[in-house]
Amino acid sequence: MVRFTSYSEASVTLAEDLVNTYNIVRNVEKMPEVDGLSALFERYGMPLDAPLTEADLAAAHRLRPVFREVFAAPDEATAVTLLNRILAGHHAVPHYTDHDGTWHLHVAAPDAAPVDRYAANAAMALLTVVTTAGVDRLHVCVGNRCAEVFVDVSRNQSRRFCSPAICGNRASAAAHRARRKKAAAVQGG
Repeated sequence: MVRFTSYSEASVTLAEDLVNTYNIVRNVEKMPEVDGLSALFERYGMPLDAPLTEADLAAAHRLRPVFREVFAAPDEATAVTLLNRILAGHHAVPHYTDHDGTWHLHVAAPDAAPVDRYAANAAMALLTVVTTAGVDRLHVCVGNRCAEVFVDVSRNQSRRFCSPAICGNRASAAAHRARRKKAAAVQGG
């Protein structure tokens, strides 16, 4: 399994989870309210200085298709260009801090809006993936009725489904049914 820095792993997963709060295939919204965004940020250790607003939610919703484009990018240059635009558009201000006793990099200003902090962190984390492991690690699930995004952390980069247990099993079951149907048609035909 590929490991990225601990700082970027949470941000990469947050990027995946934000994009996946909307299923474009089924037109299903999984994060309809501000509370859902707050819970998502809190789950990944993004402290909130003040309650999120409807404007924050709208800004997060606008980020989803932009990050989805990154996961579907055909090459590293395209992914890096998209991620650099996110950094610029969300006022990334790389700086080192020792707020927890250890020097480490932050990419958003301490007073940045929560969605700007999220966007800068997620963009830097995805840049780390793309520039250290390659754009081939970023995927959109090939499962029927699914379009969730994920980072393939398997050693051989063989993952095709967001969840082998769900989308992978559905694909296997569908293939099995198709083989049985074909065999029955050959025997009956």
